[in-house]
Amino acid sequence: MQSLKILVSPQLRFFSGIHPFHRWKKQLSESGVDVQVYYDHKKIPLNSTDCLIVNHKYFHHMWNAKKLDANENEEEWIQYLRQTKERVGKLIWWCSQDTTCSTGFGVIPYVDVFLKNQVLKDKSYYLGDLNEEKNLRVWLNPTIEQRLFKTCAANQVDKIKVGWNLGYFDYRYLPYKLNSYLSNFVPYNLRGLSYTKVDSDRSIDLTFRGKMNYDNQFSNKRAISLQRNAVISLLGHLPFKIASGNVVAKKQYWKELRSAKICISPFGYGEVCYRDFESFISGAILLKPSMDHLETFVDVYIPNKTYIPLRWDMEDLEEKIHETLNNYNEYKDIAINGQDLFQKVGNDPQVFISAIKDIIK
Repeated sequence: MQSLKILVSPQLRFFSGIHPFHRWKKQLSESGVDVQVYYDHKKIPLNSTDCLIVNHKYFHHMWNAKKLDANENEEEWIQYLRQTKERVGKLIWWCSQDTTCSTGFGVIPYVDVFLKNQVLKDKSYYLGDLNEEKNLRVWLNPTIEQRLFKTCAANQVDKIKVGWNLGYFDYRYLPYKLNSYLSNFVPYNLRGLSYTKVDSDRSIDLTFRGKMNYDNQFSNKRAISLQRNAVISLLGHLPFKIASGNVVAKKQYWKELRSAKICISPFGYGEVCYRDFESFISGAILLKPSMDHLETFVDVYIPNKTYIPLRWDMEDLEEKIHETLNNYNEYKDIAINGQDLFQKVGNDPQVFISAIKDIIK
């Protein structure tokens, strides 16, 4: 039996990122992997640990709780990583930032694996000279001011591996705002995930709901919101029945999505969005900026087969909306393919377990 321990912040006790480990704990054990989740690094029995996965937010939250400055925090967690690496079989840093790049590459020398939810196919972008910085989001126009990341040394880049993405989160609808508290503890045989058939009645032509102008980190405050703002700007001029605007109640959101022919899912803080998988579940055709530049898991992004790719500048959005809606019956197979693939791989414990065993071996 292989011992796998996962360290996350106490504030993330109900974090959906660890949902598949709760959902398939029994199957993981039957496959020879004993999973235990911890919320305090001092309570982990390191000597009996084959593999330890540390979520990057653990030290961030500890830093805030102790009111340490950046230098004090850095010294503390680097010392912990150095000592831990000597005592466990494999030490994995799990960066769950939404981006394909990371502001946390500084930890790579102290761990065996640097895990990301999604990784650039061209890893050379991660490389650079000492203390060189690059744009964090490759899909933004490089002339737009945005957050930067420090590059990775060439002898460390092979440590960057693909982990698991938002596709393994819990998309079941639990009423009364109980999702956050019950998600990891309500078995699927009691409360399953409901899919809507693509051929069901669809009274809404297209939908897009989401936060607007939520990037306050840069002088150009619309940097991250450029794609979604382009969507909103266009939708107001289209001759279709549209559900759009800011965030609404979850019940209304799901009702609209399950009634829509098309769902548009621009990038947000990162490329992979909850909305992508919600579209597959709801049977809507997913229109989304091209994902060809990255690797991710679960990977359900097959251009023109499971989703319709858009240009990163969204210049072809109007044309593709008209083409898809005016020929909806010809494009429905894309929604069917996306739903079938996600339902197959996203709900198969062996697919997930095989990936995890490959990561921790």
